Order: sequence, then structure tokens, then C-alpha cells
Amino acid sequence: MEPMKEKIAYYSRRLFDKHGFHGAALRDVCRLSGCKMPTIYYYYGSKEKLFDEVTRVAFEELEARLWEQLPKKAGIKEHDIQMVIQKKHLSEDERTIYRLAQKTWLGFGDCEESRRKLTEWEEDNLKNSLKKYRSITSSSMWAKFIARSVSAMIQRIILLEEKIPDKEIREEIGMIFEVASNFNKIEPKERHQRKN
Repeated sequence: MEPMKEKIAYYSRRLFDKHGFHGAALRDVCRLSGCKMPTIYYYYGSKEKLFDEVTRVAFEELEARLWEQLPKKAGIKEHDIQMVIQKKHLSEDERTIYRLAQKTWLGFGDCEESRRKLTEWEEDNLKNSLKKYRSITSSSMWAKFIARSVSAMIQRIILLEEKIPDKEIREEIGMIFEVASNFNKIEPKERHQRKN
């Protein structure tokens, strides 16, 4: 990325993170990055495209890079544990990208096009996760519970800046996987009786 485009992305991300889409002013991006307004429009075309580039596109690129860093031969449970622990060690800029994308996906941002695209990305991610978790449990509800529990743990780390110890991450994810896999051992008749 060109140095000026990189500076614009860096400062706009921080302003969007702090003030939201409507609250962040492009003139402040210009002042902080040392450029003039036409430069922003040259690189990004509009405020919406700038927001999408520094939020959604940057998030998807970050996720792909982080995914590649995870151990390839680990089992599903260990893979998820490492994925959550990995989020504790993001750089400041990576945390900002992640936090801004999560806030946008959760509806706290004001750029609907980016939110729509992030929602589509998240839905695809959930489908892939459900396929993966089906090898652990026959229950689609348990598969969703695992996926959403891992996602919630990452949100606690990124959005709430919660310092979850590695041991607690391991125990929590381990317990979820154990209960989900034990669900398969309950006879269908017994599950039906428990429902009633």
C-alpha cells in the first residue's frame, strides 16, 4: 500500500472507531494524515468506500492472515482454543480493525453497506463452522452453540478488552466440546423424554 494511503487508512480507522461513521470527519482524517480532501477521494472515492475498505476489507484480510497462522494439524477443539488465544495477542492496529468490524457487524456502525457485507461474511463463516462442529455433535443446535460461544469469547477479548487467562479459555472451550460430544451418547428416546 502506498504510504499516504496507509496513513489515511490508519487515522480514519481510529476516528471511525472512536466517533462512528457519521461522527468521524474526513477533514480530521486529512489533518491527521497530512493530506488534502482530493487525496482521500482519489484513493477511496467516498466516505462510504473509505469506511468499507478500512473496516470490512481490512477485517477479512486480517482474518485470512490469522487463519493461516493457526496450527494446521490440530484437532477442532485445539484449533478453536488457539484461535481465541490468538486474539489476545493482536497488535494495536489489528485490534482496532477487529473491534471496528465487530461493532459494525453488531449494528453499532452507521454504514449499512459494510454491515450487510460483514453479515454475509459472518453467515458464510457460521456455515463453515457448523460443518466443522457436526463432526463433534449430531445436534445442529449444539453446533451453533459451540460456534456462538467461541465468537462470544472473542468479542469479550476484543470489545470488552477482557483479559481471559489461557487456562480459562482452554477449560471453557474444553467443557463446551465435552458436553456437546456427550450429547451424542444420550439415546434419542432419553433425549425425547428430557424434552417433555
